[in-house]
Amino acid sequence: MREIMDESGKEKAVGDRAAKDARDWVVRLASGNMTDAELARFKAWREASHEHARAFSREREFWRQLDAVDPRADRLPAPPAQRRLGRRAVLTGAAAAASIAAVAAPKIELLLTADYRTAVGEQAEFSLPDGTRVTLDTDSALALRFRPGLRLVELLRGEALFDIVPGGDAPFRVAALDGGADAVDAAFSMRALGGAATVTVARGTALVFCPTAADAPPMSRLSALEIGEGRQTRYVRGRAPGPPVVVDIEQTLAWRSGRVIFDGRPFADALAELGRYVPEPIVLTNRSRAQDPVSAIVSIRQAGAAVAALARTQGLTARRIPGVMILVG
Repeated sequence: MREIMDESGKEKAVGDRAAKDARDWVVRLASGNMTDAELARFKAWREASHEHARAFSREREFWRQLDAVDPRADRLPAPPAQRRLGRRAVLTGAAAAASIAAVAAPKIELLLTADYRTAVGEQAEFSLPDGTRVTLDTDSALALRFRPGLRLVELLRGEALFDIVPGGDAPFRVAALDGGADAVDAAFSMRALGGAATVTVARGTALVFCPTAADAPPMSRLSALEIGEGRQTRYVRGRAPGPPVVVDIEQTLAWRSGRVIFDGRPFADALAELGRYVPEPIVLTNRSRAQDPVSAIVSIRQAGAAVAALARTQGLTARRIPGVMILVG
């Protein structure tokens, strides 16, 4: 009997240790500051045993469920302190838990599935196995899915510019939000943010489609919208792309050279764009200024200072508190 109890105690200790390690990994993954070396150590830990994999799956699901917590629960009286702190005690309240969970699960999924990624404020240039050049904008992620007959890349988040080299009979496809774009010899950008995808063609032509499975056969002009150089289209998940519009390529893709150009852009839209390059959320307290037009050329490497400068043009002051930038006035 003693041996059975000892064995049971050992199993519980192993399970408790795996749960704690899984919790630590989830928090680290959600931070957005994980290095490639740390990611490799995490994957090695997860693959070391079934217990590790199960513990991580349980912890990740816990964070997903927290996103549904009612923030009003944070105003309820706190329960009496307990001697042993569970994982919920790590959080300072239900509202904090919900806000963390809202970004934790997506970031974890990106880290686990992305082959290429950038942090907030970071940009990267690299070549794919077929020679296609990619410029990846801030807070973006790509997954490589090449297979015979189709050079497939999935844009998981953010924006990227693809300068495509011909690949014989295999078209190059960028998939996002249940749609995508096919091209053979072209350069185009894809942006996937807020449930919408935008395709901008800088050279050649692209066939844009939605909704279609990412690995569907190559598109034809009969089943997709063809857009040419200097044009842009947009689609949302599950709906066909809208009619192409003419855009200023240098202005639209200015981020390639580290700039953002605003020409009569609504103030709130400009803040949202600059907010992609700063680590903390931007809160505009005076919504009466939201639609005021602004024009500027700013460096994304100094996005925080640019936000403050734009705020001054609207008679507002930028104030930073831990974790957030507030525009008041």
